Amino acid sequence: MLRNIHIPCRVLLLNTYMVLQNDAKQVISLNDELKSKSKAGLLEEITQAQKQNKNPQVSIESISHMGSLKNVVHQVLKNEEIDLVAMGKDGGNHVEVISNLLKEEECPLLVTFHH
Repeated sequence: MLRNIHIPCRVLLLNTYMVLQNDAKQVISLNDELKSKSKAGLLEEITQAQKQNKNPQVSIESISHMGSLKNVVHQVLKNEEIDLVAMGKDGGNHVEVISNLLKEEECPLLVTFHH
């Protein structure tokens, strides 16, 4: 049975956020708030993924980073060993932007669609 095959892999969950303010105090405050929410959300995702993970050779990690999705993904691809990018489609043009970036980087993209 395929589900009994345990292949080692590393899953990296990425969340990006933007701070759009002009006032330096507001930028710092909002950055801290958004970063905290991002990390909390990623921790919840990791907890859920670990509950469902049946492969003891899968490690699940996360990155929370301020910046545009395109710039952050580009940086992660440059700094990490990435074999596949998977992302959910929930509207917007993020999939198209990342798809174009990954063509340049020659990295495959898996997209899941949400109803």
